Amino acid sequence: MKKSLLTLALTAALPLASAHAEFTFNGFANIVAGKTSSGDSLFGYDDDINFKEDSLFALQTSADLGDGLSMTAQIIARGEDDWDAEFEWAYLTYNINEQTSVLVGRQRAPLYMYSEYLDVSYAMPWISVPDDVYVTLFSKFDGITLNRQFAFDNFEGSIQLFSGSESTDVEIVGDDIETDFDSIYGVNLSLSNGWLTFNTAYATTQLTVPDSRVDVLGNFWLEQPGFEFVANEITVDDDTLTFGEVGIQIEYDNWLFISEYTHQDYEEMTLDKQEAFYATIGYRFDEVLVHATFTKLESEVNSVQNDLPEATTALLAEQIADTRALVNFRKQDSSTYSIGARWDFHESAALKVEFTEQDDKLTDQSTQLVRTAIVTVF
Repeated sequence: MKKSLLTLALTAALPLASAHAEFTFNGFANIVAGKTSSGDSLFGYDDDINFKEDSLFALQTSADLGDGLSMTAQIIARGEDDWDAEFEWAYLTYNINEQTSVLVGRQRAPLYMYSEYLDVSYAMPWISVPDDVYVTLFSKFDGITLNRQFAFDNFEGSIQLFSGSESTDVEIVGDDIETDFDSIYGVNLSLSNGWLTFNTAYATTQLTVPDSRVDVLGNFWLEQPGFEFVANEITVDDDTLTFGEVGIQIEYDNWLFISEYTHQDYEEMTLDKQEAFYATIGYRFDEVLVHATFTKLESEVNSVQNDLPEATTALLAEQIADTRALVNFRKQDSSTYSIGARWDFHESAALKVEFTEQDDKLTDQSTQLVRTAIVTVF
């Protein structure tokens, strides 16, 4: 589905000419409305109808500069950011030969099967990618990628080696903290023979979270004899995060199957490891695709909270409570079920509807979300 849907996006591009380069413009838009069950919140939605959370408008331009050199830039205005436009991508590509190219600049991190089309709802069956799986802390980076295309038996393949850094806001106990991802190194391998696609990725980075609240808490534990180790376990300063992914997509006759599994390991941080998985099955009736998805997310947190001292003073009790709240902030154990439909009512637009229910095993709470969207490419 990815290739066939995106072909339409590419053919909708508008070529312009200049004295030095041939520019191509294209874009996409997602207009999404959603609402949860009464009093609940899920994936940024609550029980008021929300038209902003997943809505966006994007414009992409590319220019052939000649002799194997080209430029690509993408600007996105997101409803959740009050429609402030920002550069999502801005990079140069140099084609060393027909099989090998180098990308330099701001670009998408190739961590998932749908990373390249992360915001293009038209290129996927769902309204948005499964939120509980696509939860890596960064999705783009400033750096360099070496891309090699190859053929293997009946498969066409690509391998990408990438490196760089990124700074982005990450929510920490209710506040957005600018987080640094340094020394990003990764590899992505993809194989496809038309109806069958395999994808796998691995990446590592050094993570720093300069949170003054955590620093104060860490300094407190440094002053507690025998418990200095707690400070190292709750502060994040140049600690290692590793990420792994494996995915498969099958399109056979009218059937569609997609699945991805991810694993993240955190070195000496409040979050210890995180595993996520989804499986989607769909069937196409002419212009209508119906699909169902199951998603599982489980996060294990640092066991340091089991080694804290007994609360012998009011101050110590307060610091213990704050430490446990920080450690347990990212603890998750949930299952999500979704059913949806996509109607391609136009050659470059589709109408989508989805119903999602998430069961949170930690809170024993079930939340429902209904979304509908009109998505387009141009």
